[in-house]
Formats: sequence, structure tokens, C-alpha cells
Amino acid sequence: MKTIKSYISNLLFVVLAIFLTFSSCDDDLPNYPFIASIPCDNPDVVADPNIINDFECQNNVVLSGVEQVLNPDESGINTSRFVGKYTDPTAPWDALIIDYGAPIDLSIYNTFKIKIKTNITGVLIVKLEGGTSPAKELSKNITSSNWTEYTFDFSDQFNQSHNKLVMFFNAGVDTDGTDEYYIDDLRFVTTTDPCVGVVADFSIVNDFDCQQNQEVPEVELVATPSKSDVNSSKFAGKYIDELGAWDAVIIDYGEAIDLSTNNVFKIKVLAPVTGTLKAKLEGGTSSAIEKDAVISKTGEWVEYSYDFSSEASENHTKIVLFFNAGVDTEGTDVYYIDDLRFREASDPCADVITDLSIINDFDCQINSTIPGYLANTIIENPDKSDINSSDFVLEVTDNGTDAWDALIFDYGGALDLSTKNYLKIKILSDKAVPLLAKLEGGTSGAKEVWGEIDTVGEWKEYIFDFSDQTAENHQKVVFFFNGGKDDGTTSDIYYIDDIRFTEYDPCDGVATDLSVVNDFECQQNYEITCCIDTVIIDNPDGSGINTSSKVLEVTDNGTEAWDALVFDFGGAIDLSTKNQLKIKVLSSRAVPLLAKLEGGSIAAKEVWGAIDTANAWTEYTFDFSSEASGDHQKIVFFFNGGENDGTATDIYYIDDIKWE
Repeated sequence: MKTIKSYISNLLFVVLAIFLTFSSCDDDLPNYPFIASIPCDNPDVVADPNIINDFECQNNVVLSGVEQVLNPDESGINTSRFVGKYTDPTAPWDALIIDYGAPIDLSIYNTFKIKIKTNITGVLIVKLEGGTSPAKELSKNITSSNWTEYTFDFSDQFNQSHNKLVMFFNAGVDTDGTDEYYIDDLRFVTTTDPCVGVVADFSIVNDFDCQQNQEVPEVELVATPSKSDVNSSKFAGKYIDELGAWDAVIIDYGEAIDLSTNNVFKIKVLAPVTGTLKAKLEGGTSSAIEKDAVISKTGEWVEYSYDFSSEASENHTKIVLFFNAGVDTEGTDVYYIDDLRFREASDPCADVITDLSIINDFDCQINSTIPGYLANTIIENPDKSDINSSDFVLEVTDNGTDAWDALIFDYGGALDLSTKNYLKIKILSDKAVPLLAKLEGGTSGAKEVWGEIDTVGEWKEYIFDFSDQTAENHQKVVFFFNGGKDDGTTSDIYYIDDIRFTEYDPCDGVATDLSVVNDFECQQNYEITCCIDTVIIDNPDGSGINTSSKVLEVTDNGTEAWDALVFDFGGAIDLSTKNQLKIKVLSSRAVPLLAKLEGGSIAAKEVWGAIDTANAWTEYTFDFSSEASGDHQKIVFFFNGGENDGTATDIYYIDDIKWE
């Protein structure tokens, strides 16, 4: 018992001594309640300039608005005694700003790390800004309430000038100003080299990442701008086209380039202006050779190809690139380039089966010859689109001062017009002019059909009806651009493609009308995705209000009260002006009909109707004007809705579903 008492007495003495010691040091030591340690008790610590703040011995940058506190959870990845506490203000873009007052050295240490503990989920944006370079921001989702380290790879900013590091907690969200974040170990570290272990591929000239096999003079390594599916790499090259029409980028191998297998040169370009990009091989014992590509798109990455397969056994030591070749510039145009490489030539037409109904598509179906009456050349498609996504088209130079100069396609034999006798041609023109199509050259008399180029600045397909020539003998197809007129210039340009004969198509030339859901003929704009059997058939009763050729046959399980026919728009239905849903129905029985809108972010809307006429086409209307501002995505029909008194194979015919 005496031993115990003595121990307790001694313990009380120690506690009292500690208390008195702390009480006497108020002027020298910050108030850290109930602890017997300070953030850093080592006066000899050497500051690490890459550590911003660890709230202990590397407290190198004072963070405004951040309080130094005890770690609320010394566990996991962070057992530090002290951390920072940041309370996010109310505005959505309040930020924690670290101003270096001078460019941050990102040459080696360029990955930013920060440990965070918070109960707030949201987006953390970290941004470099404030210097002479464009700002750069990265984001991470904060989802864990435990200590978590977040990493932001700014290695593509290694040669940029930024003065500030800015952090937006719960970026873009208004708060009540009480959200707390514990932060620690803010620092820059070296970035893991992604090129370690990468084997050199000498068919790649330079990709500005791990395959920088040849130096590209006058081109600066920069972060890839405007990343896309075409180019998502970290780095690219920046080239400023200097004064003069023939300023060039010259890549000197210093020895013969191996073109034996890989002889198609490719380059990705983000261009500021349209023009010609000329690629030239020179510098060896062989004669120089050059190829052109047309840059028609600006502000986006495009890959251009140059077929040098003819040079497989030749000797060249240099690649020369002329941007906007032949054009005097002001010396300020900035081009970004990437992934310069040689690839093996492949024949895209190797497995293509000849289709003799195609006169010429300037790709794989070149089934005719062109006598040299009009200047023409096959080039890369200057404006790929949904109407014409071909790689290659024909550029035609027409003498617009000659009313009857012509472009002739010689088939070399009789054209088979027995079933396919509608001539189609796609044209891209900058002027609206007459267009004459003519068949000639066989044993039959020539046949002319006039048309009109009526669309400018975009591809359009034109159709000429030669159905009265099914039994005739013609060997040539002739086109007269601006036919019969002499009001053009001597060098009017037309781009043409996909010249072919097809069978009659009643939907040719029919413009899409998205207010029509489906008419089961030319306006099949939205698909059926569920849930009962359907088939498009000939109209079983082409009379009265519905003389359409085709309708939809619906087989409904009449013993199932709620089986449905669903049309999915794949996005919000525009009901702002047209919100009266109409449907034509031919039914053998009178039954309830429910129409429903659903699939958006708002509650579904049902409108009941009734099929009240049997054995005659009848149009029914459902008023959805109350949903004008809604975002429904599906139309659903319930035939005999809510009833189960039918058969398992009740038949309904429907047509012309549309909004008015």
C-alpha cells in the first residue's frame, strides 16, 4: 500500500510540474492544448524548395486561410502530428492561392501531390496560372473520407511560365462556408518517366514523346493543345511558319532513309489556316520527289498521308515539309505537329469486289477511264461529311467560258441499264449552275437529262432518271458543268464523287422531317426498341385517309394488359411547339389505347384514348401540350391497355406516327 501511495504522489508531482512548465511558456510556444510536442523541434532542418508545406519542419510557404492544427486522424498514409485545416468559403470558385511571385520551376519537379481528409465529396481542381503561359488545370474527384493523396501530373508544363498554384475545393458548388478540409504534405515531385523500357521504333521519325528518333529543327516541344481522338498524346511539336513562301522544316537523317517496307509518310497537324502541305524527300543519290496534301480543316487535329511507295529502293536522306507551300505569310502562323512516321503501304482495295454499276468512286471502284477534255485530278476529300465520307474525290477544273466543254467517263463497253438506270453523282460546288448529264457512245442515240446544282458549300447527291434507256446501248457518261452557259471563269472548280447507277428509290431526295416519328417508308427516324412483335408490310387497305404503300403490323398479346410498343428517341423529344401526337390505326376491334411519354428526368405522362372505329384507317390524337418543357425520350403505346380480354396474337396496323 505504501508503494502505491508513493507512486501516485510521484505521478501527481510530475503532472503538476508539466502544467507549471507549460503555464510559464505562454509567450514562447503556440497554444497546442494537452500536448507535449511542437510542429518542429529540429532547428537544423534544411528547407526543401519542392515542399510547399508539411505543417511541421517544411513549413516553407505560408498558406493564407489555412490553420495549423493537430492531425484529427493519425492513421493510414498520414501519421503526421500536425496538418493544415482549410475552411472553404461560400462562393463556388473561392480558391486557395499560392503565389510564388516568380515562375515556378517545373523543369524536373512537375507532379503536384496533396494529402486530404474531408467528409465533403466533390471535385478538386488544381490550376497553374499567373505567368506568361496559358493556364493549365487538372481535376480529381474527392470521394473518400480517409486520408487520401491526390496526384496532378503537370509534366507537360515543364517549360512553361506559371507564378501561381491555385486549388478549388468542391469546385463550382455554392456552400454554406463551413466545409472543412484537412490538408498535408503539399509538394512537387519528379514525374515517373513514361519512356522507361520503351524500345525505339525507327519507323517513327518523332512523336515528341518516347520516340524522338530524329531531331526536328525549328520545332518546339509543347503540351498537346486541343486533344482529340485523332491525337491524345501528352506532347506535340510547335512550329511557327516564318516569312517567305518556301520556309521549310528539314529533317536530316544524315544517311539514307529506309523506305524498303515503311514508305507511306504520315503526320498529324493542327493548322491555323488552310493551304497546301508539301512533303518532299531529297538529299540522297536519287532524284527528289514531292507530294501534296490539302489542309482544309483548321483548329483540329488531322492526319495526312503521303504515299512514297515508289521510293522503296531509292536513296533519300531528308524529309522536307512546306507548310502553306508557295504562299507568302507574315511569319506568325503557328502549326502543331505530331506523330511523324513511316508506315507500310497497304492496299485498301485488296478485298473489294468490283461493282460495275459504279462508274467511278475515285477510291476502289475506278471502273471507267476519263479522256482528257477537262483538267481533273484525284485528291483527298476537302470536306468529309455524312453525305460523303470518302477519302478521295475528283477535282474538276471546268472552263466556265466554254458552254459545252465536258467531262467524259468511258465505260469501255455497253452500260447495263436493265434494272439500275438512275444515275447518281455527288457534287461539292461553290456556285449554283445548270448540270447536264448525257449518255452516248454506243449504238443507240444519245440521251440527255438536265439537272441543276442548287446547293453550294456542301456535298449533295444529284439524280438523273434514265429509266427509259433500259434496252439502249450506251458506253459513255458525260457531264456538262454550267452546261450551255459561258458566264464562268476559265478555272471553275467542282468536286465530284460516287458516280453510279442505282435502282429506283422512292425515298431519293426526301428531306428528313424529325417531327415524323416513323411512317415506315421514307421517314423512319426513330426505332422501335421494345417490346412486342412488329413487321413492316404492304398496306392491307390502301384507302381512305391512308394510301401509303407500307405500314407496320403489330402483334399484341391481348391477354397481357401492359405489354407495350416503344419508340426510343435516344434524347429529349422537342415538344416546345409540336406536342400533339398523332397515329393512324387500322384495327378489327374497338379497344382502349394508352399513349405515354417517359424516359427523361421528369415524371412520365400518360394520355388515354380509344380505338373506336373498326376495319377502317382512323387517325387518333393525344394532347401532350402540358409537356412542352419536358425532356421525355420515349413514346410508348399500350394497345388494349389495362385489359386482358384479347388473344395472344391480336393484330393492329399502324402508320404515320408524328408530332403536330
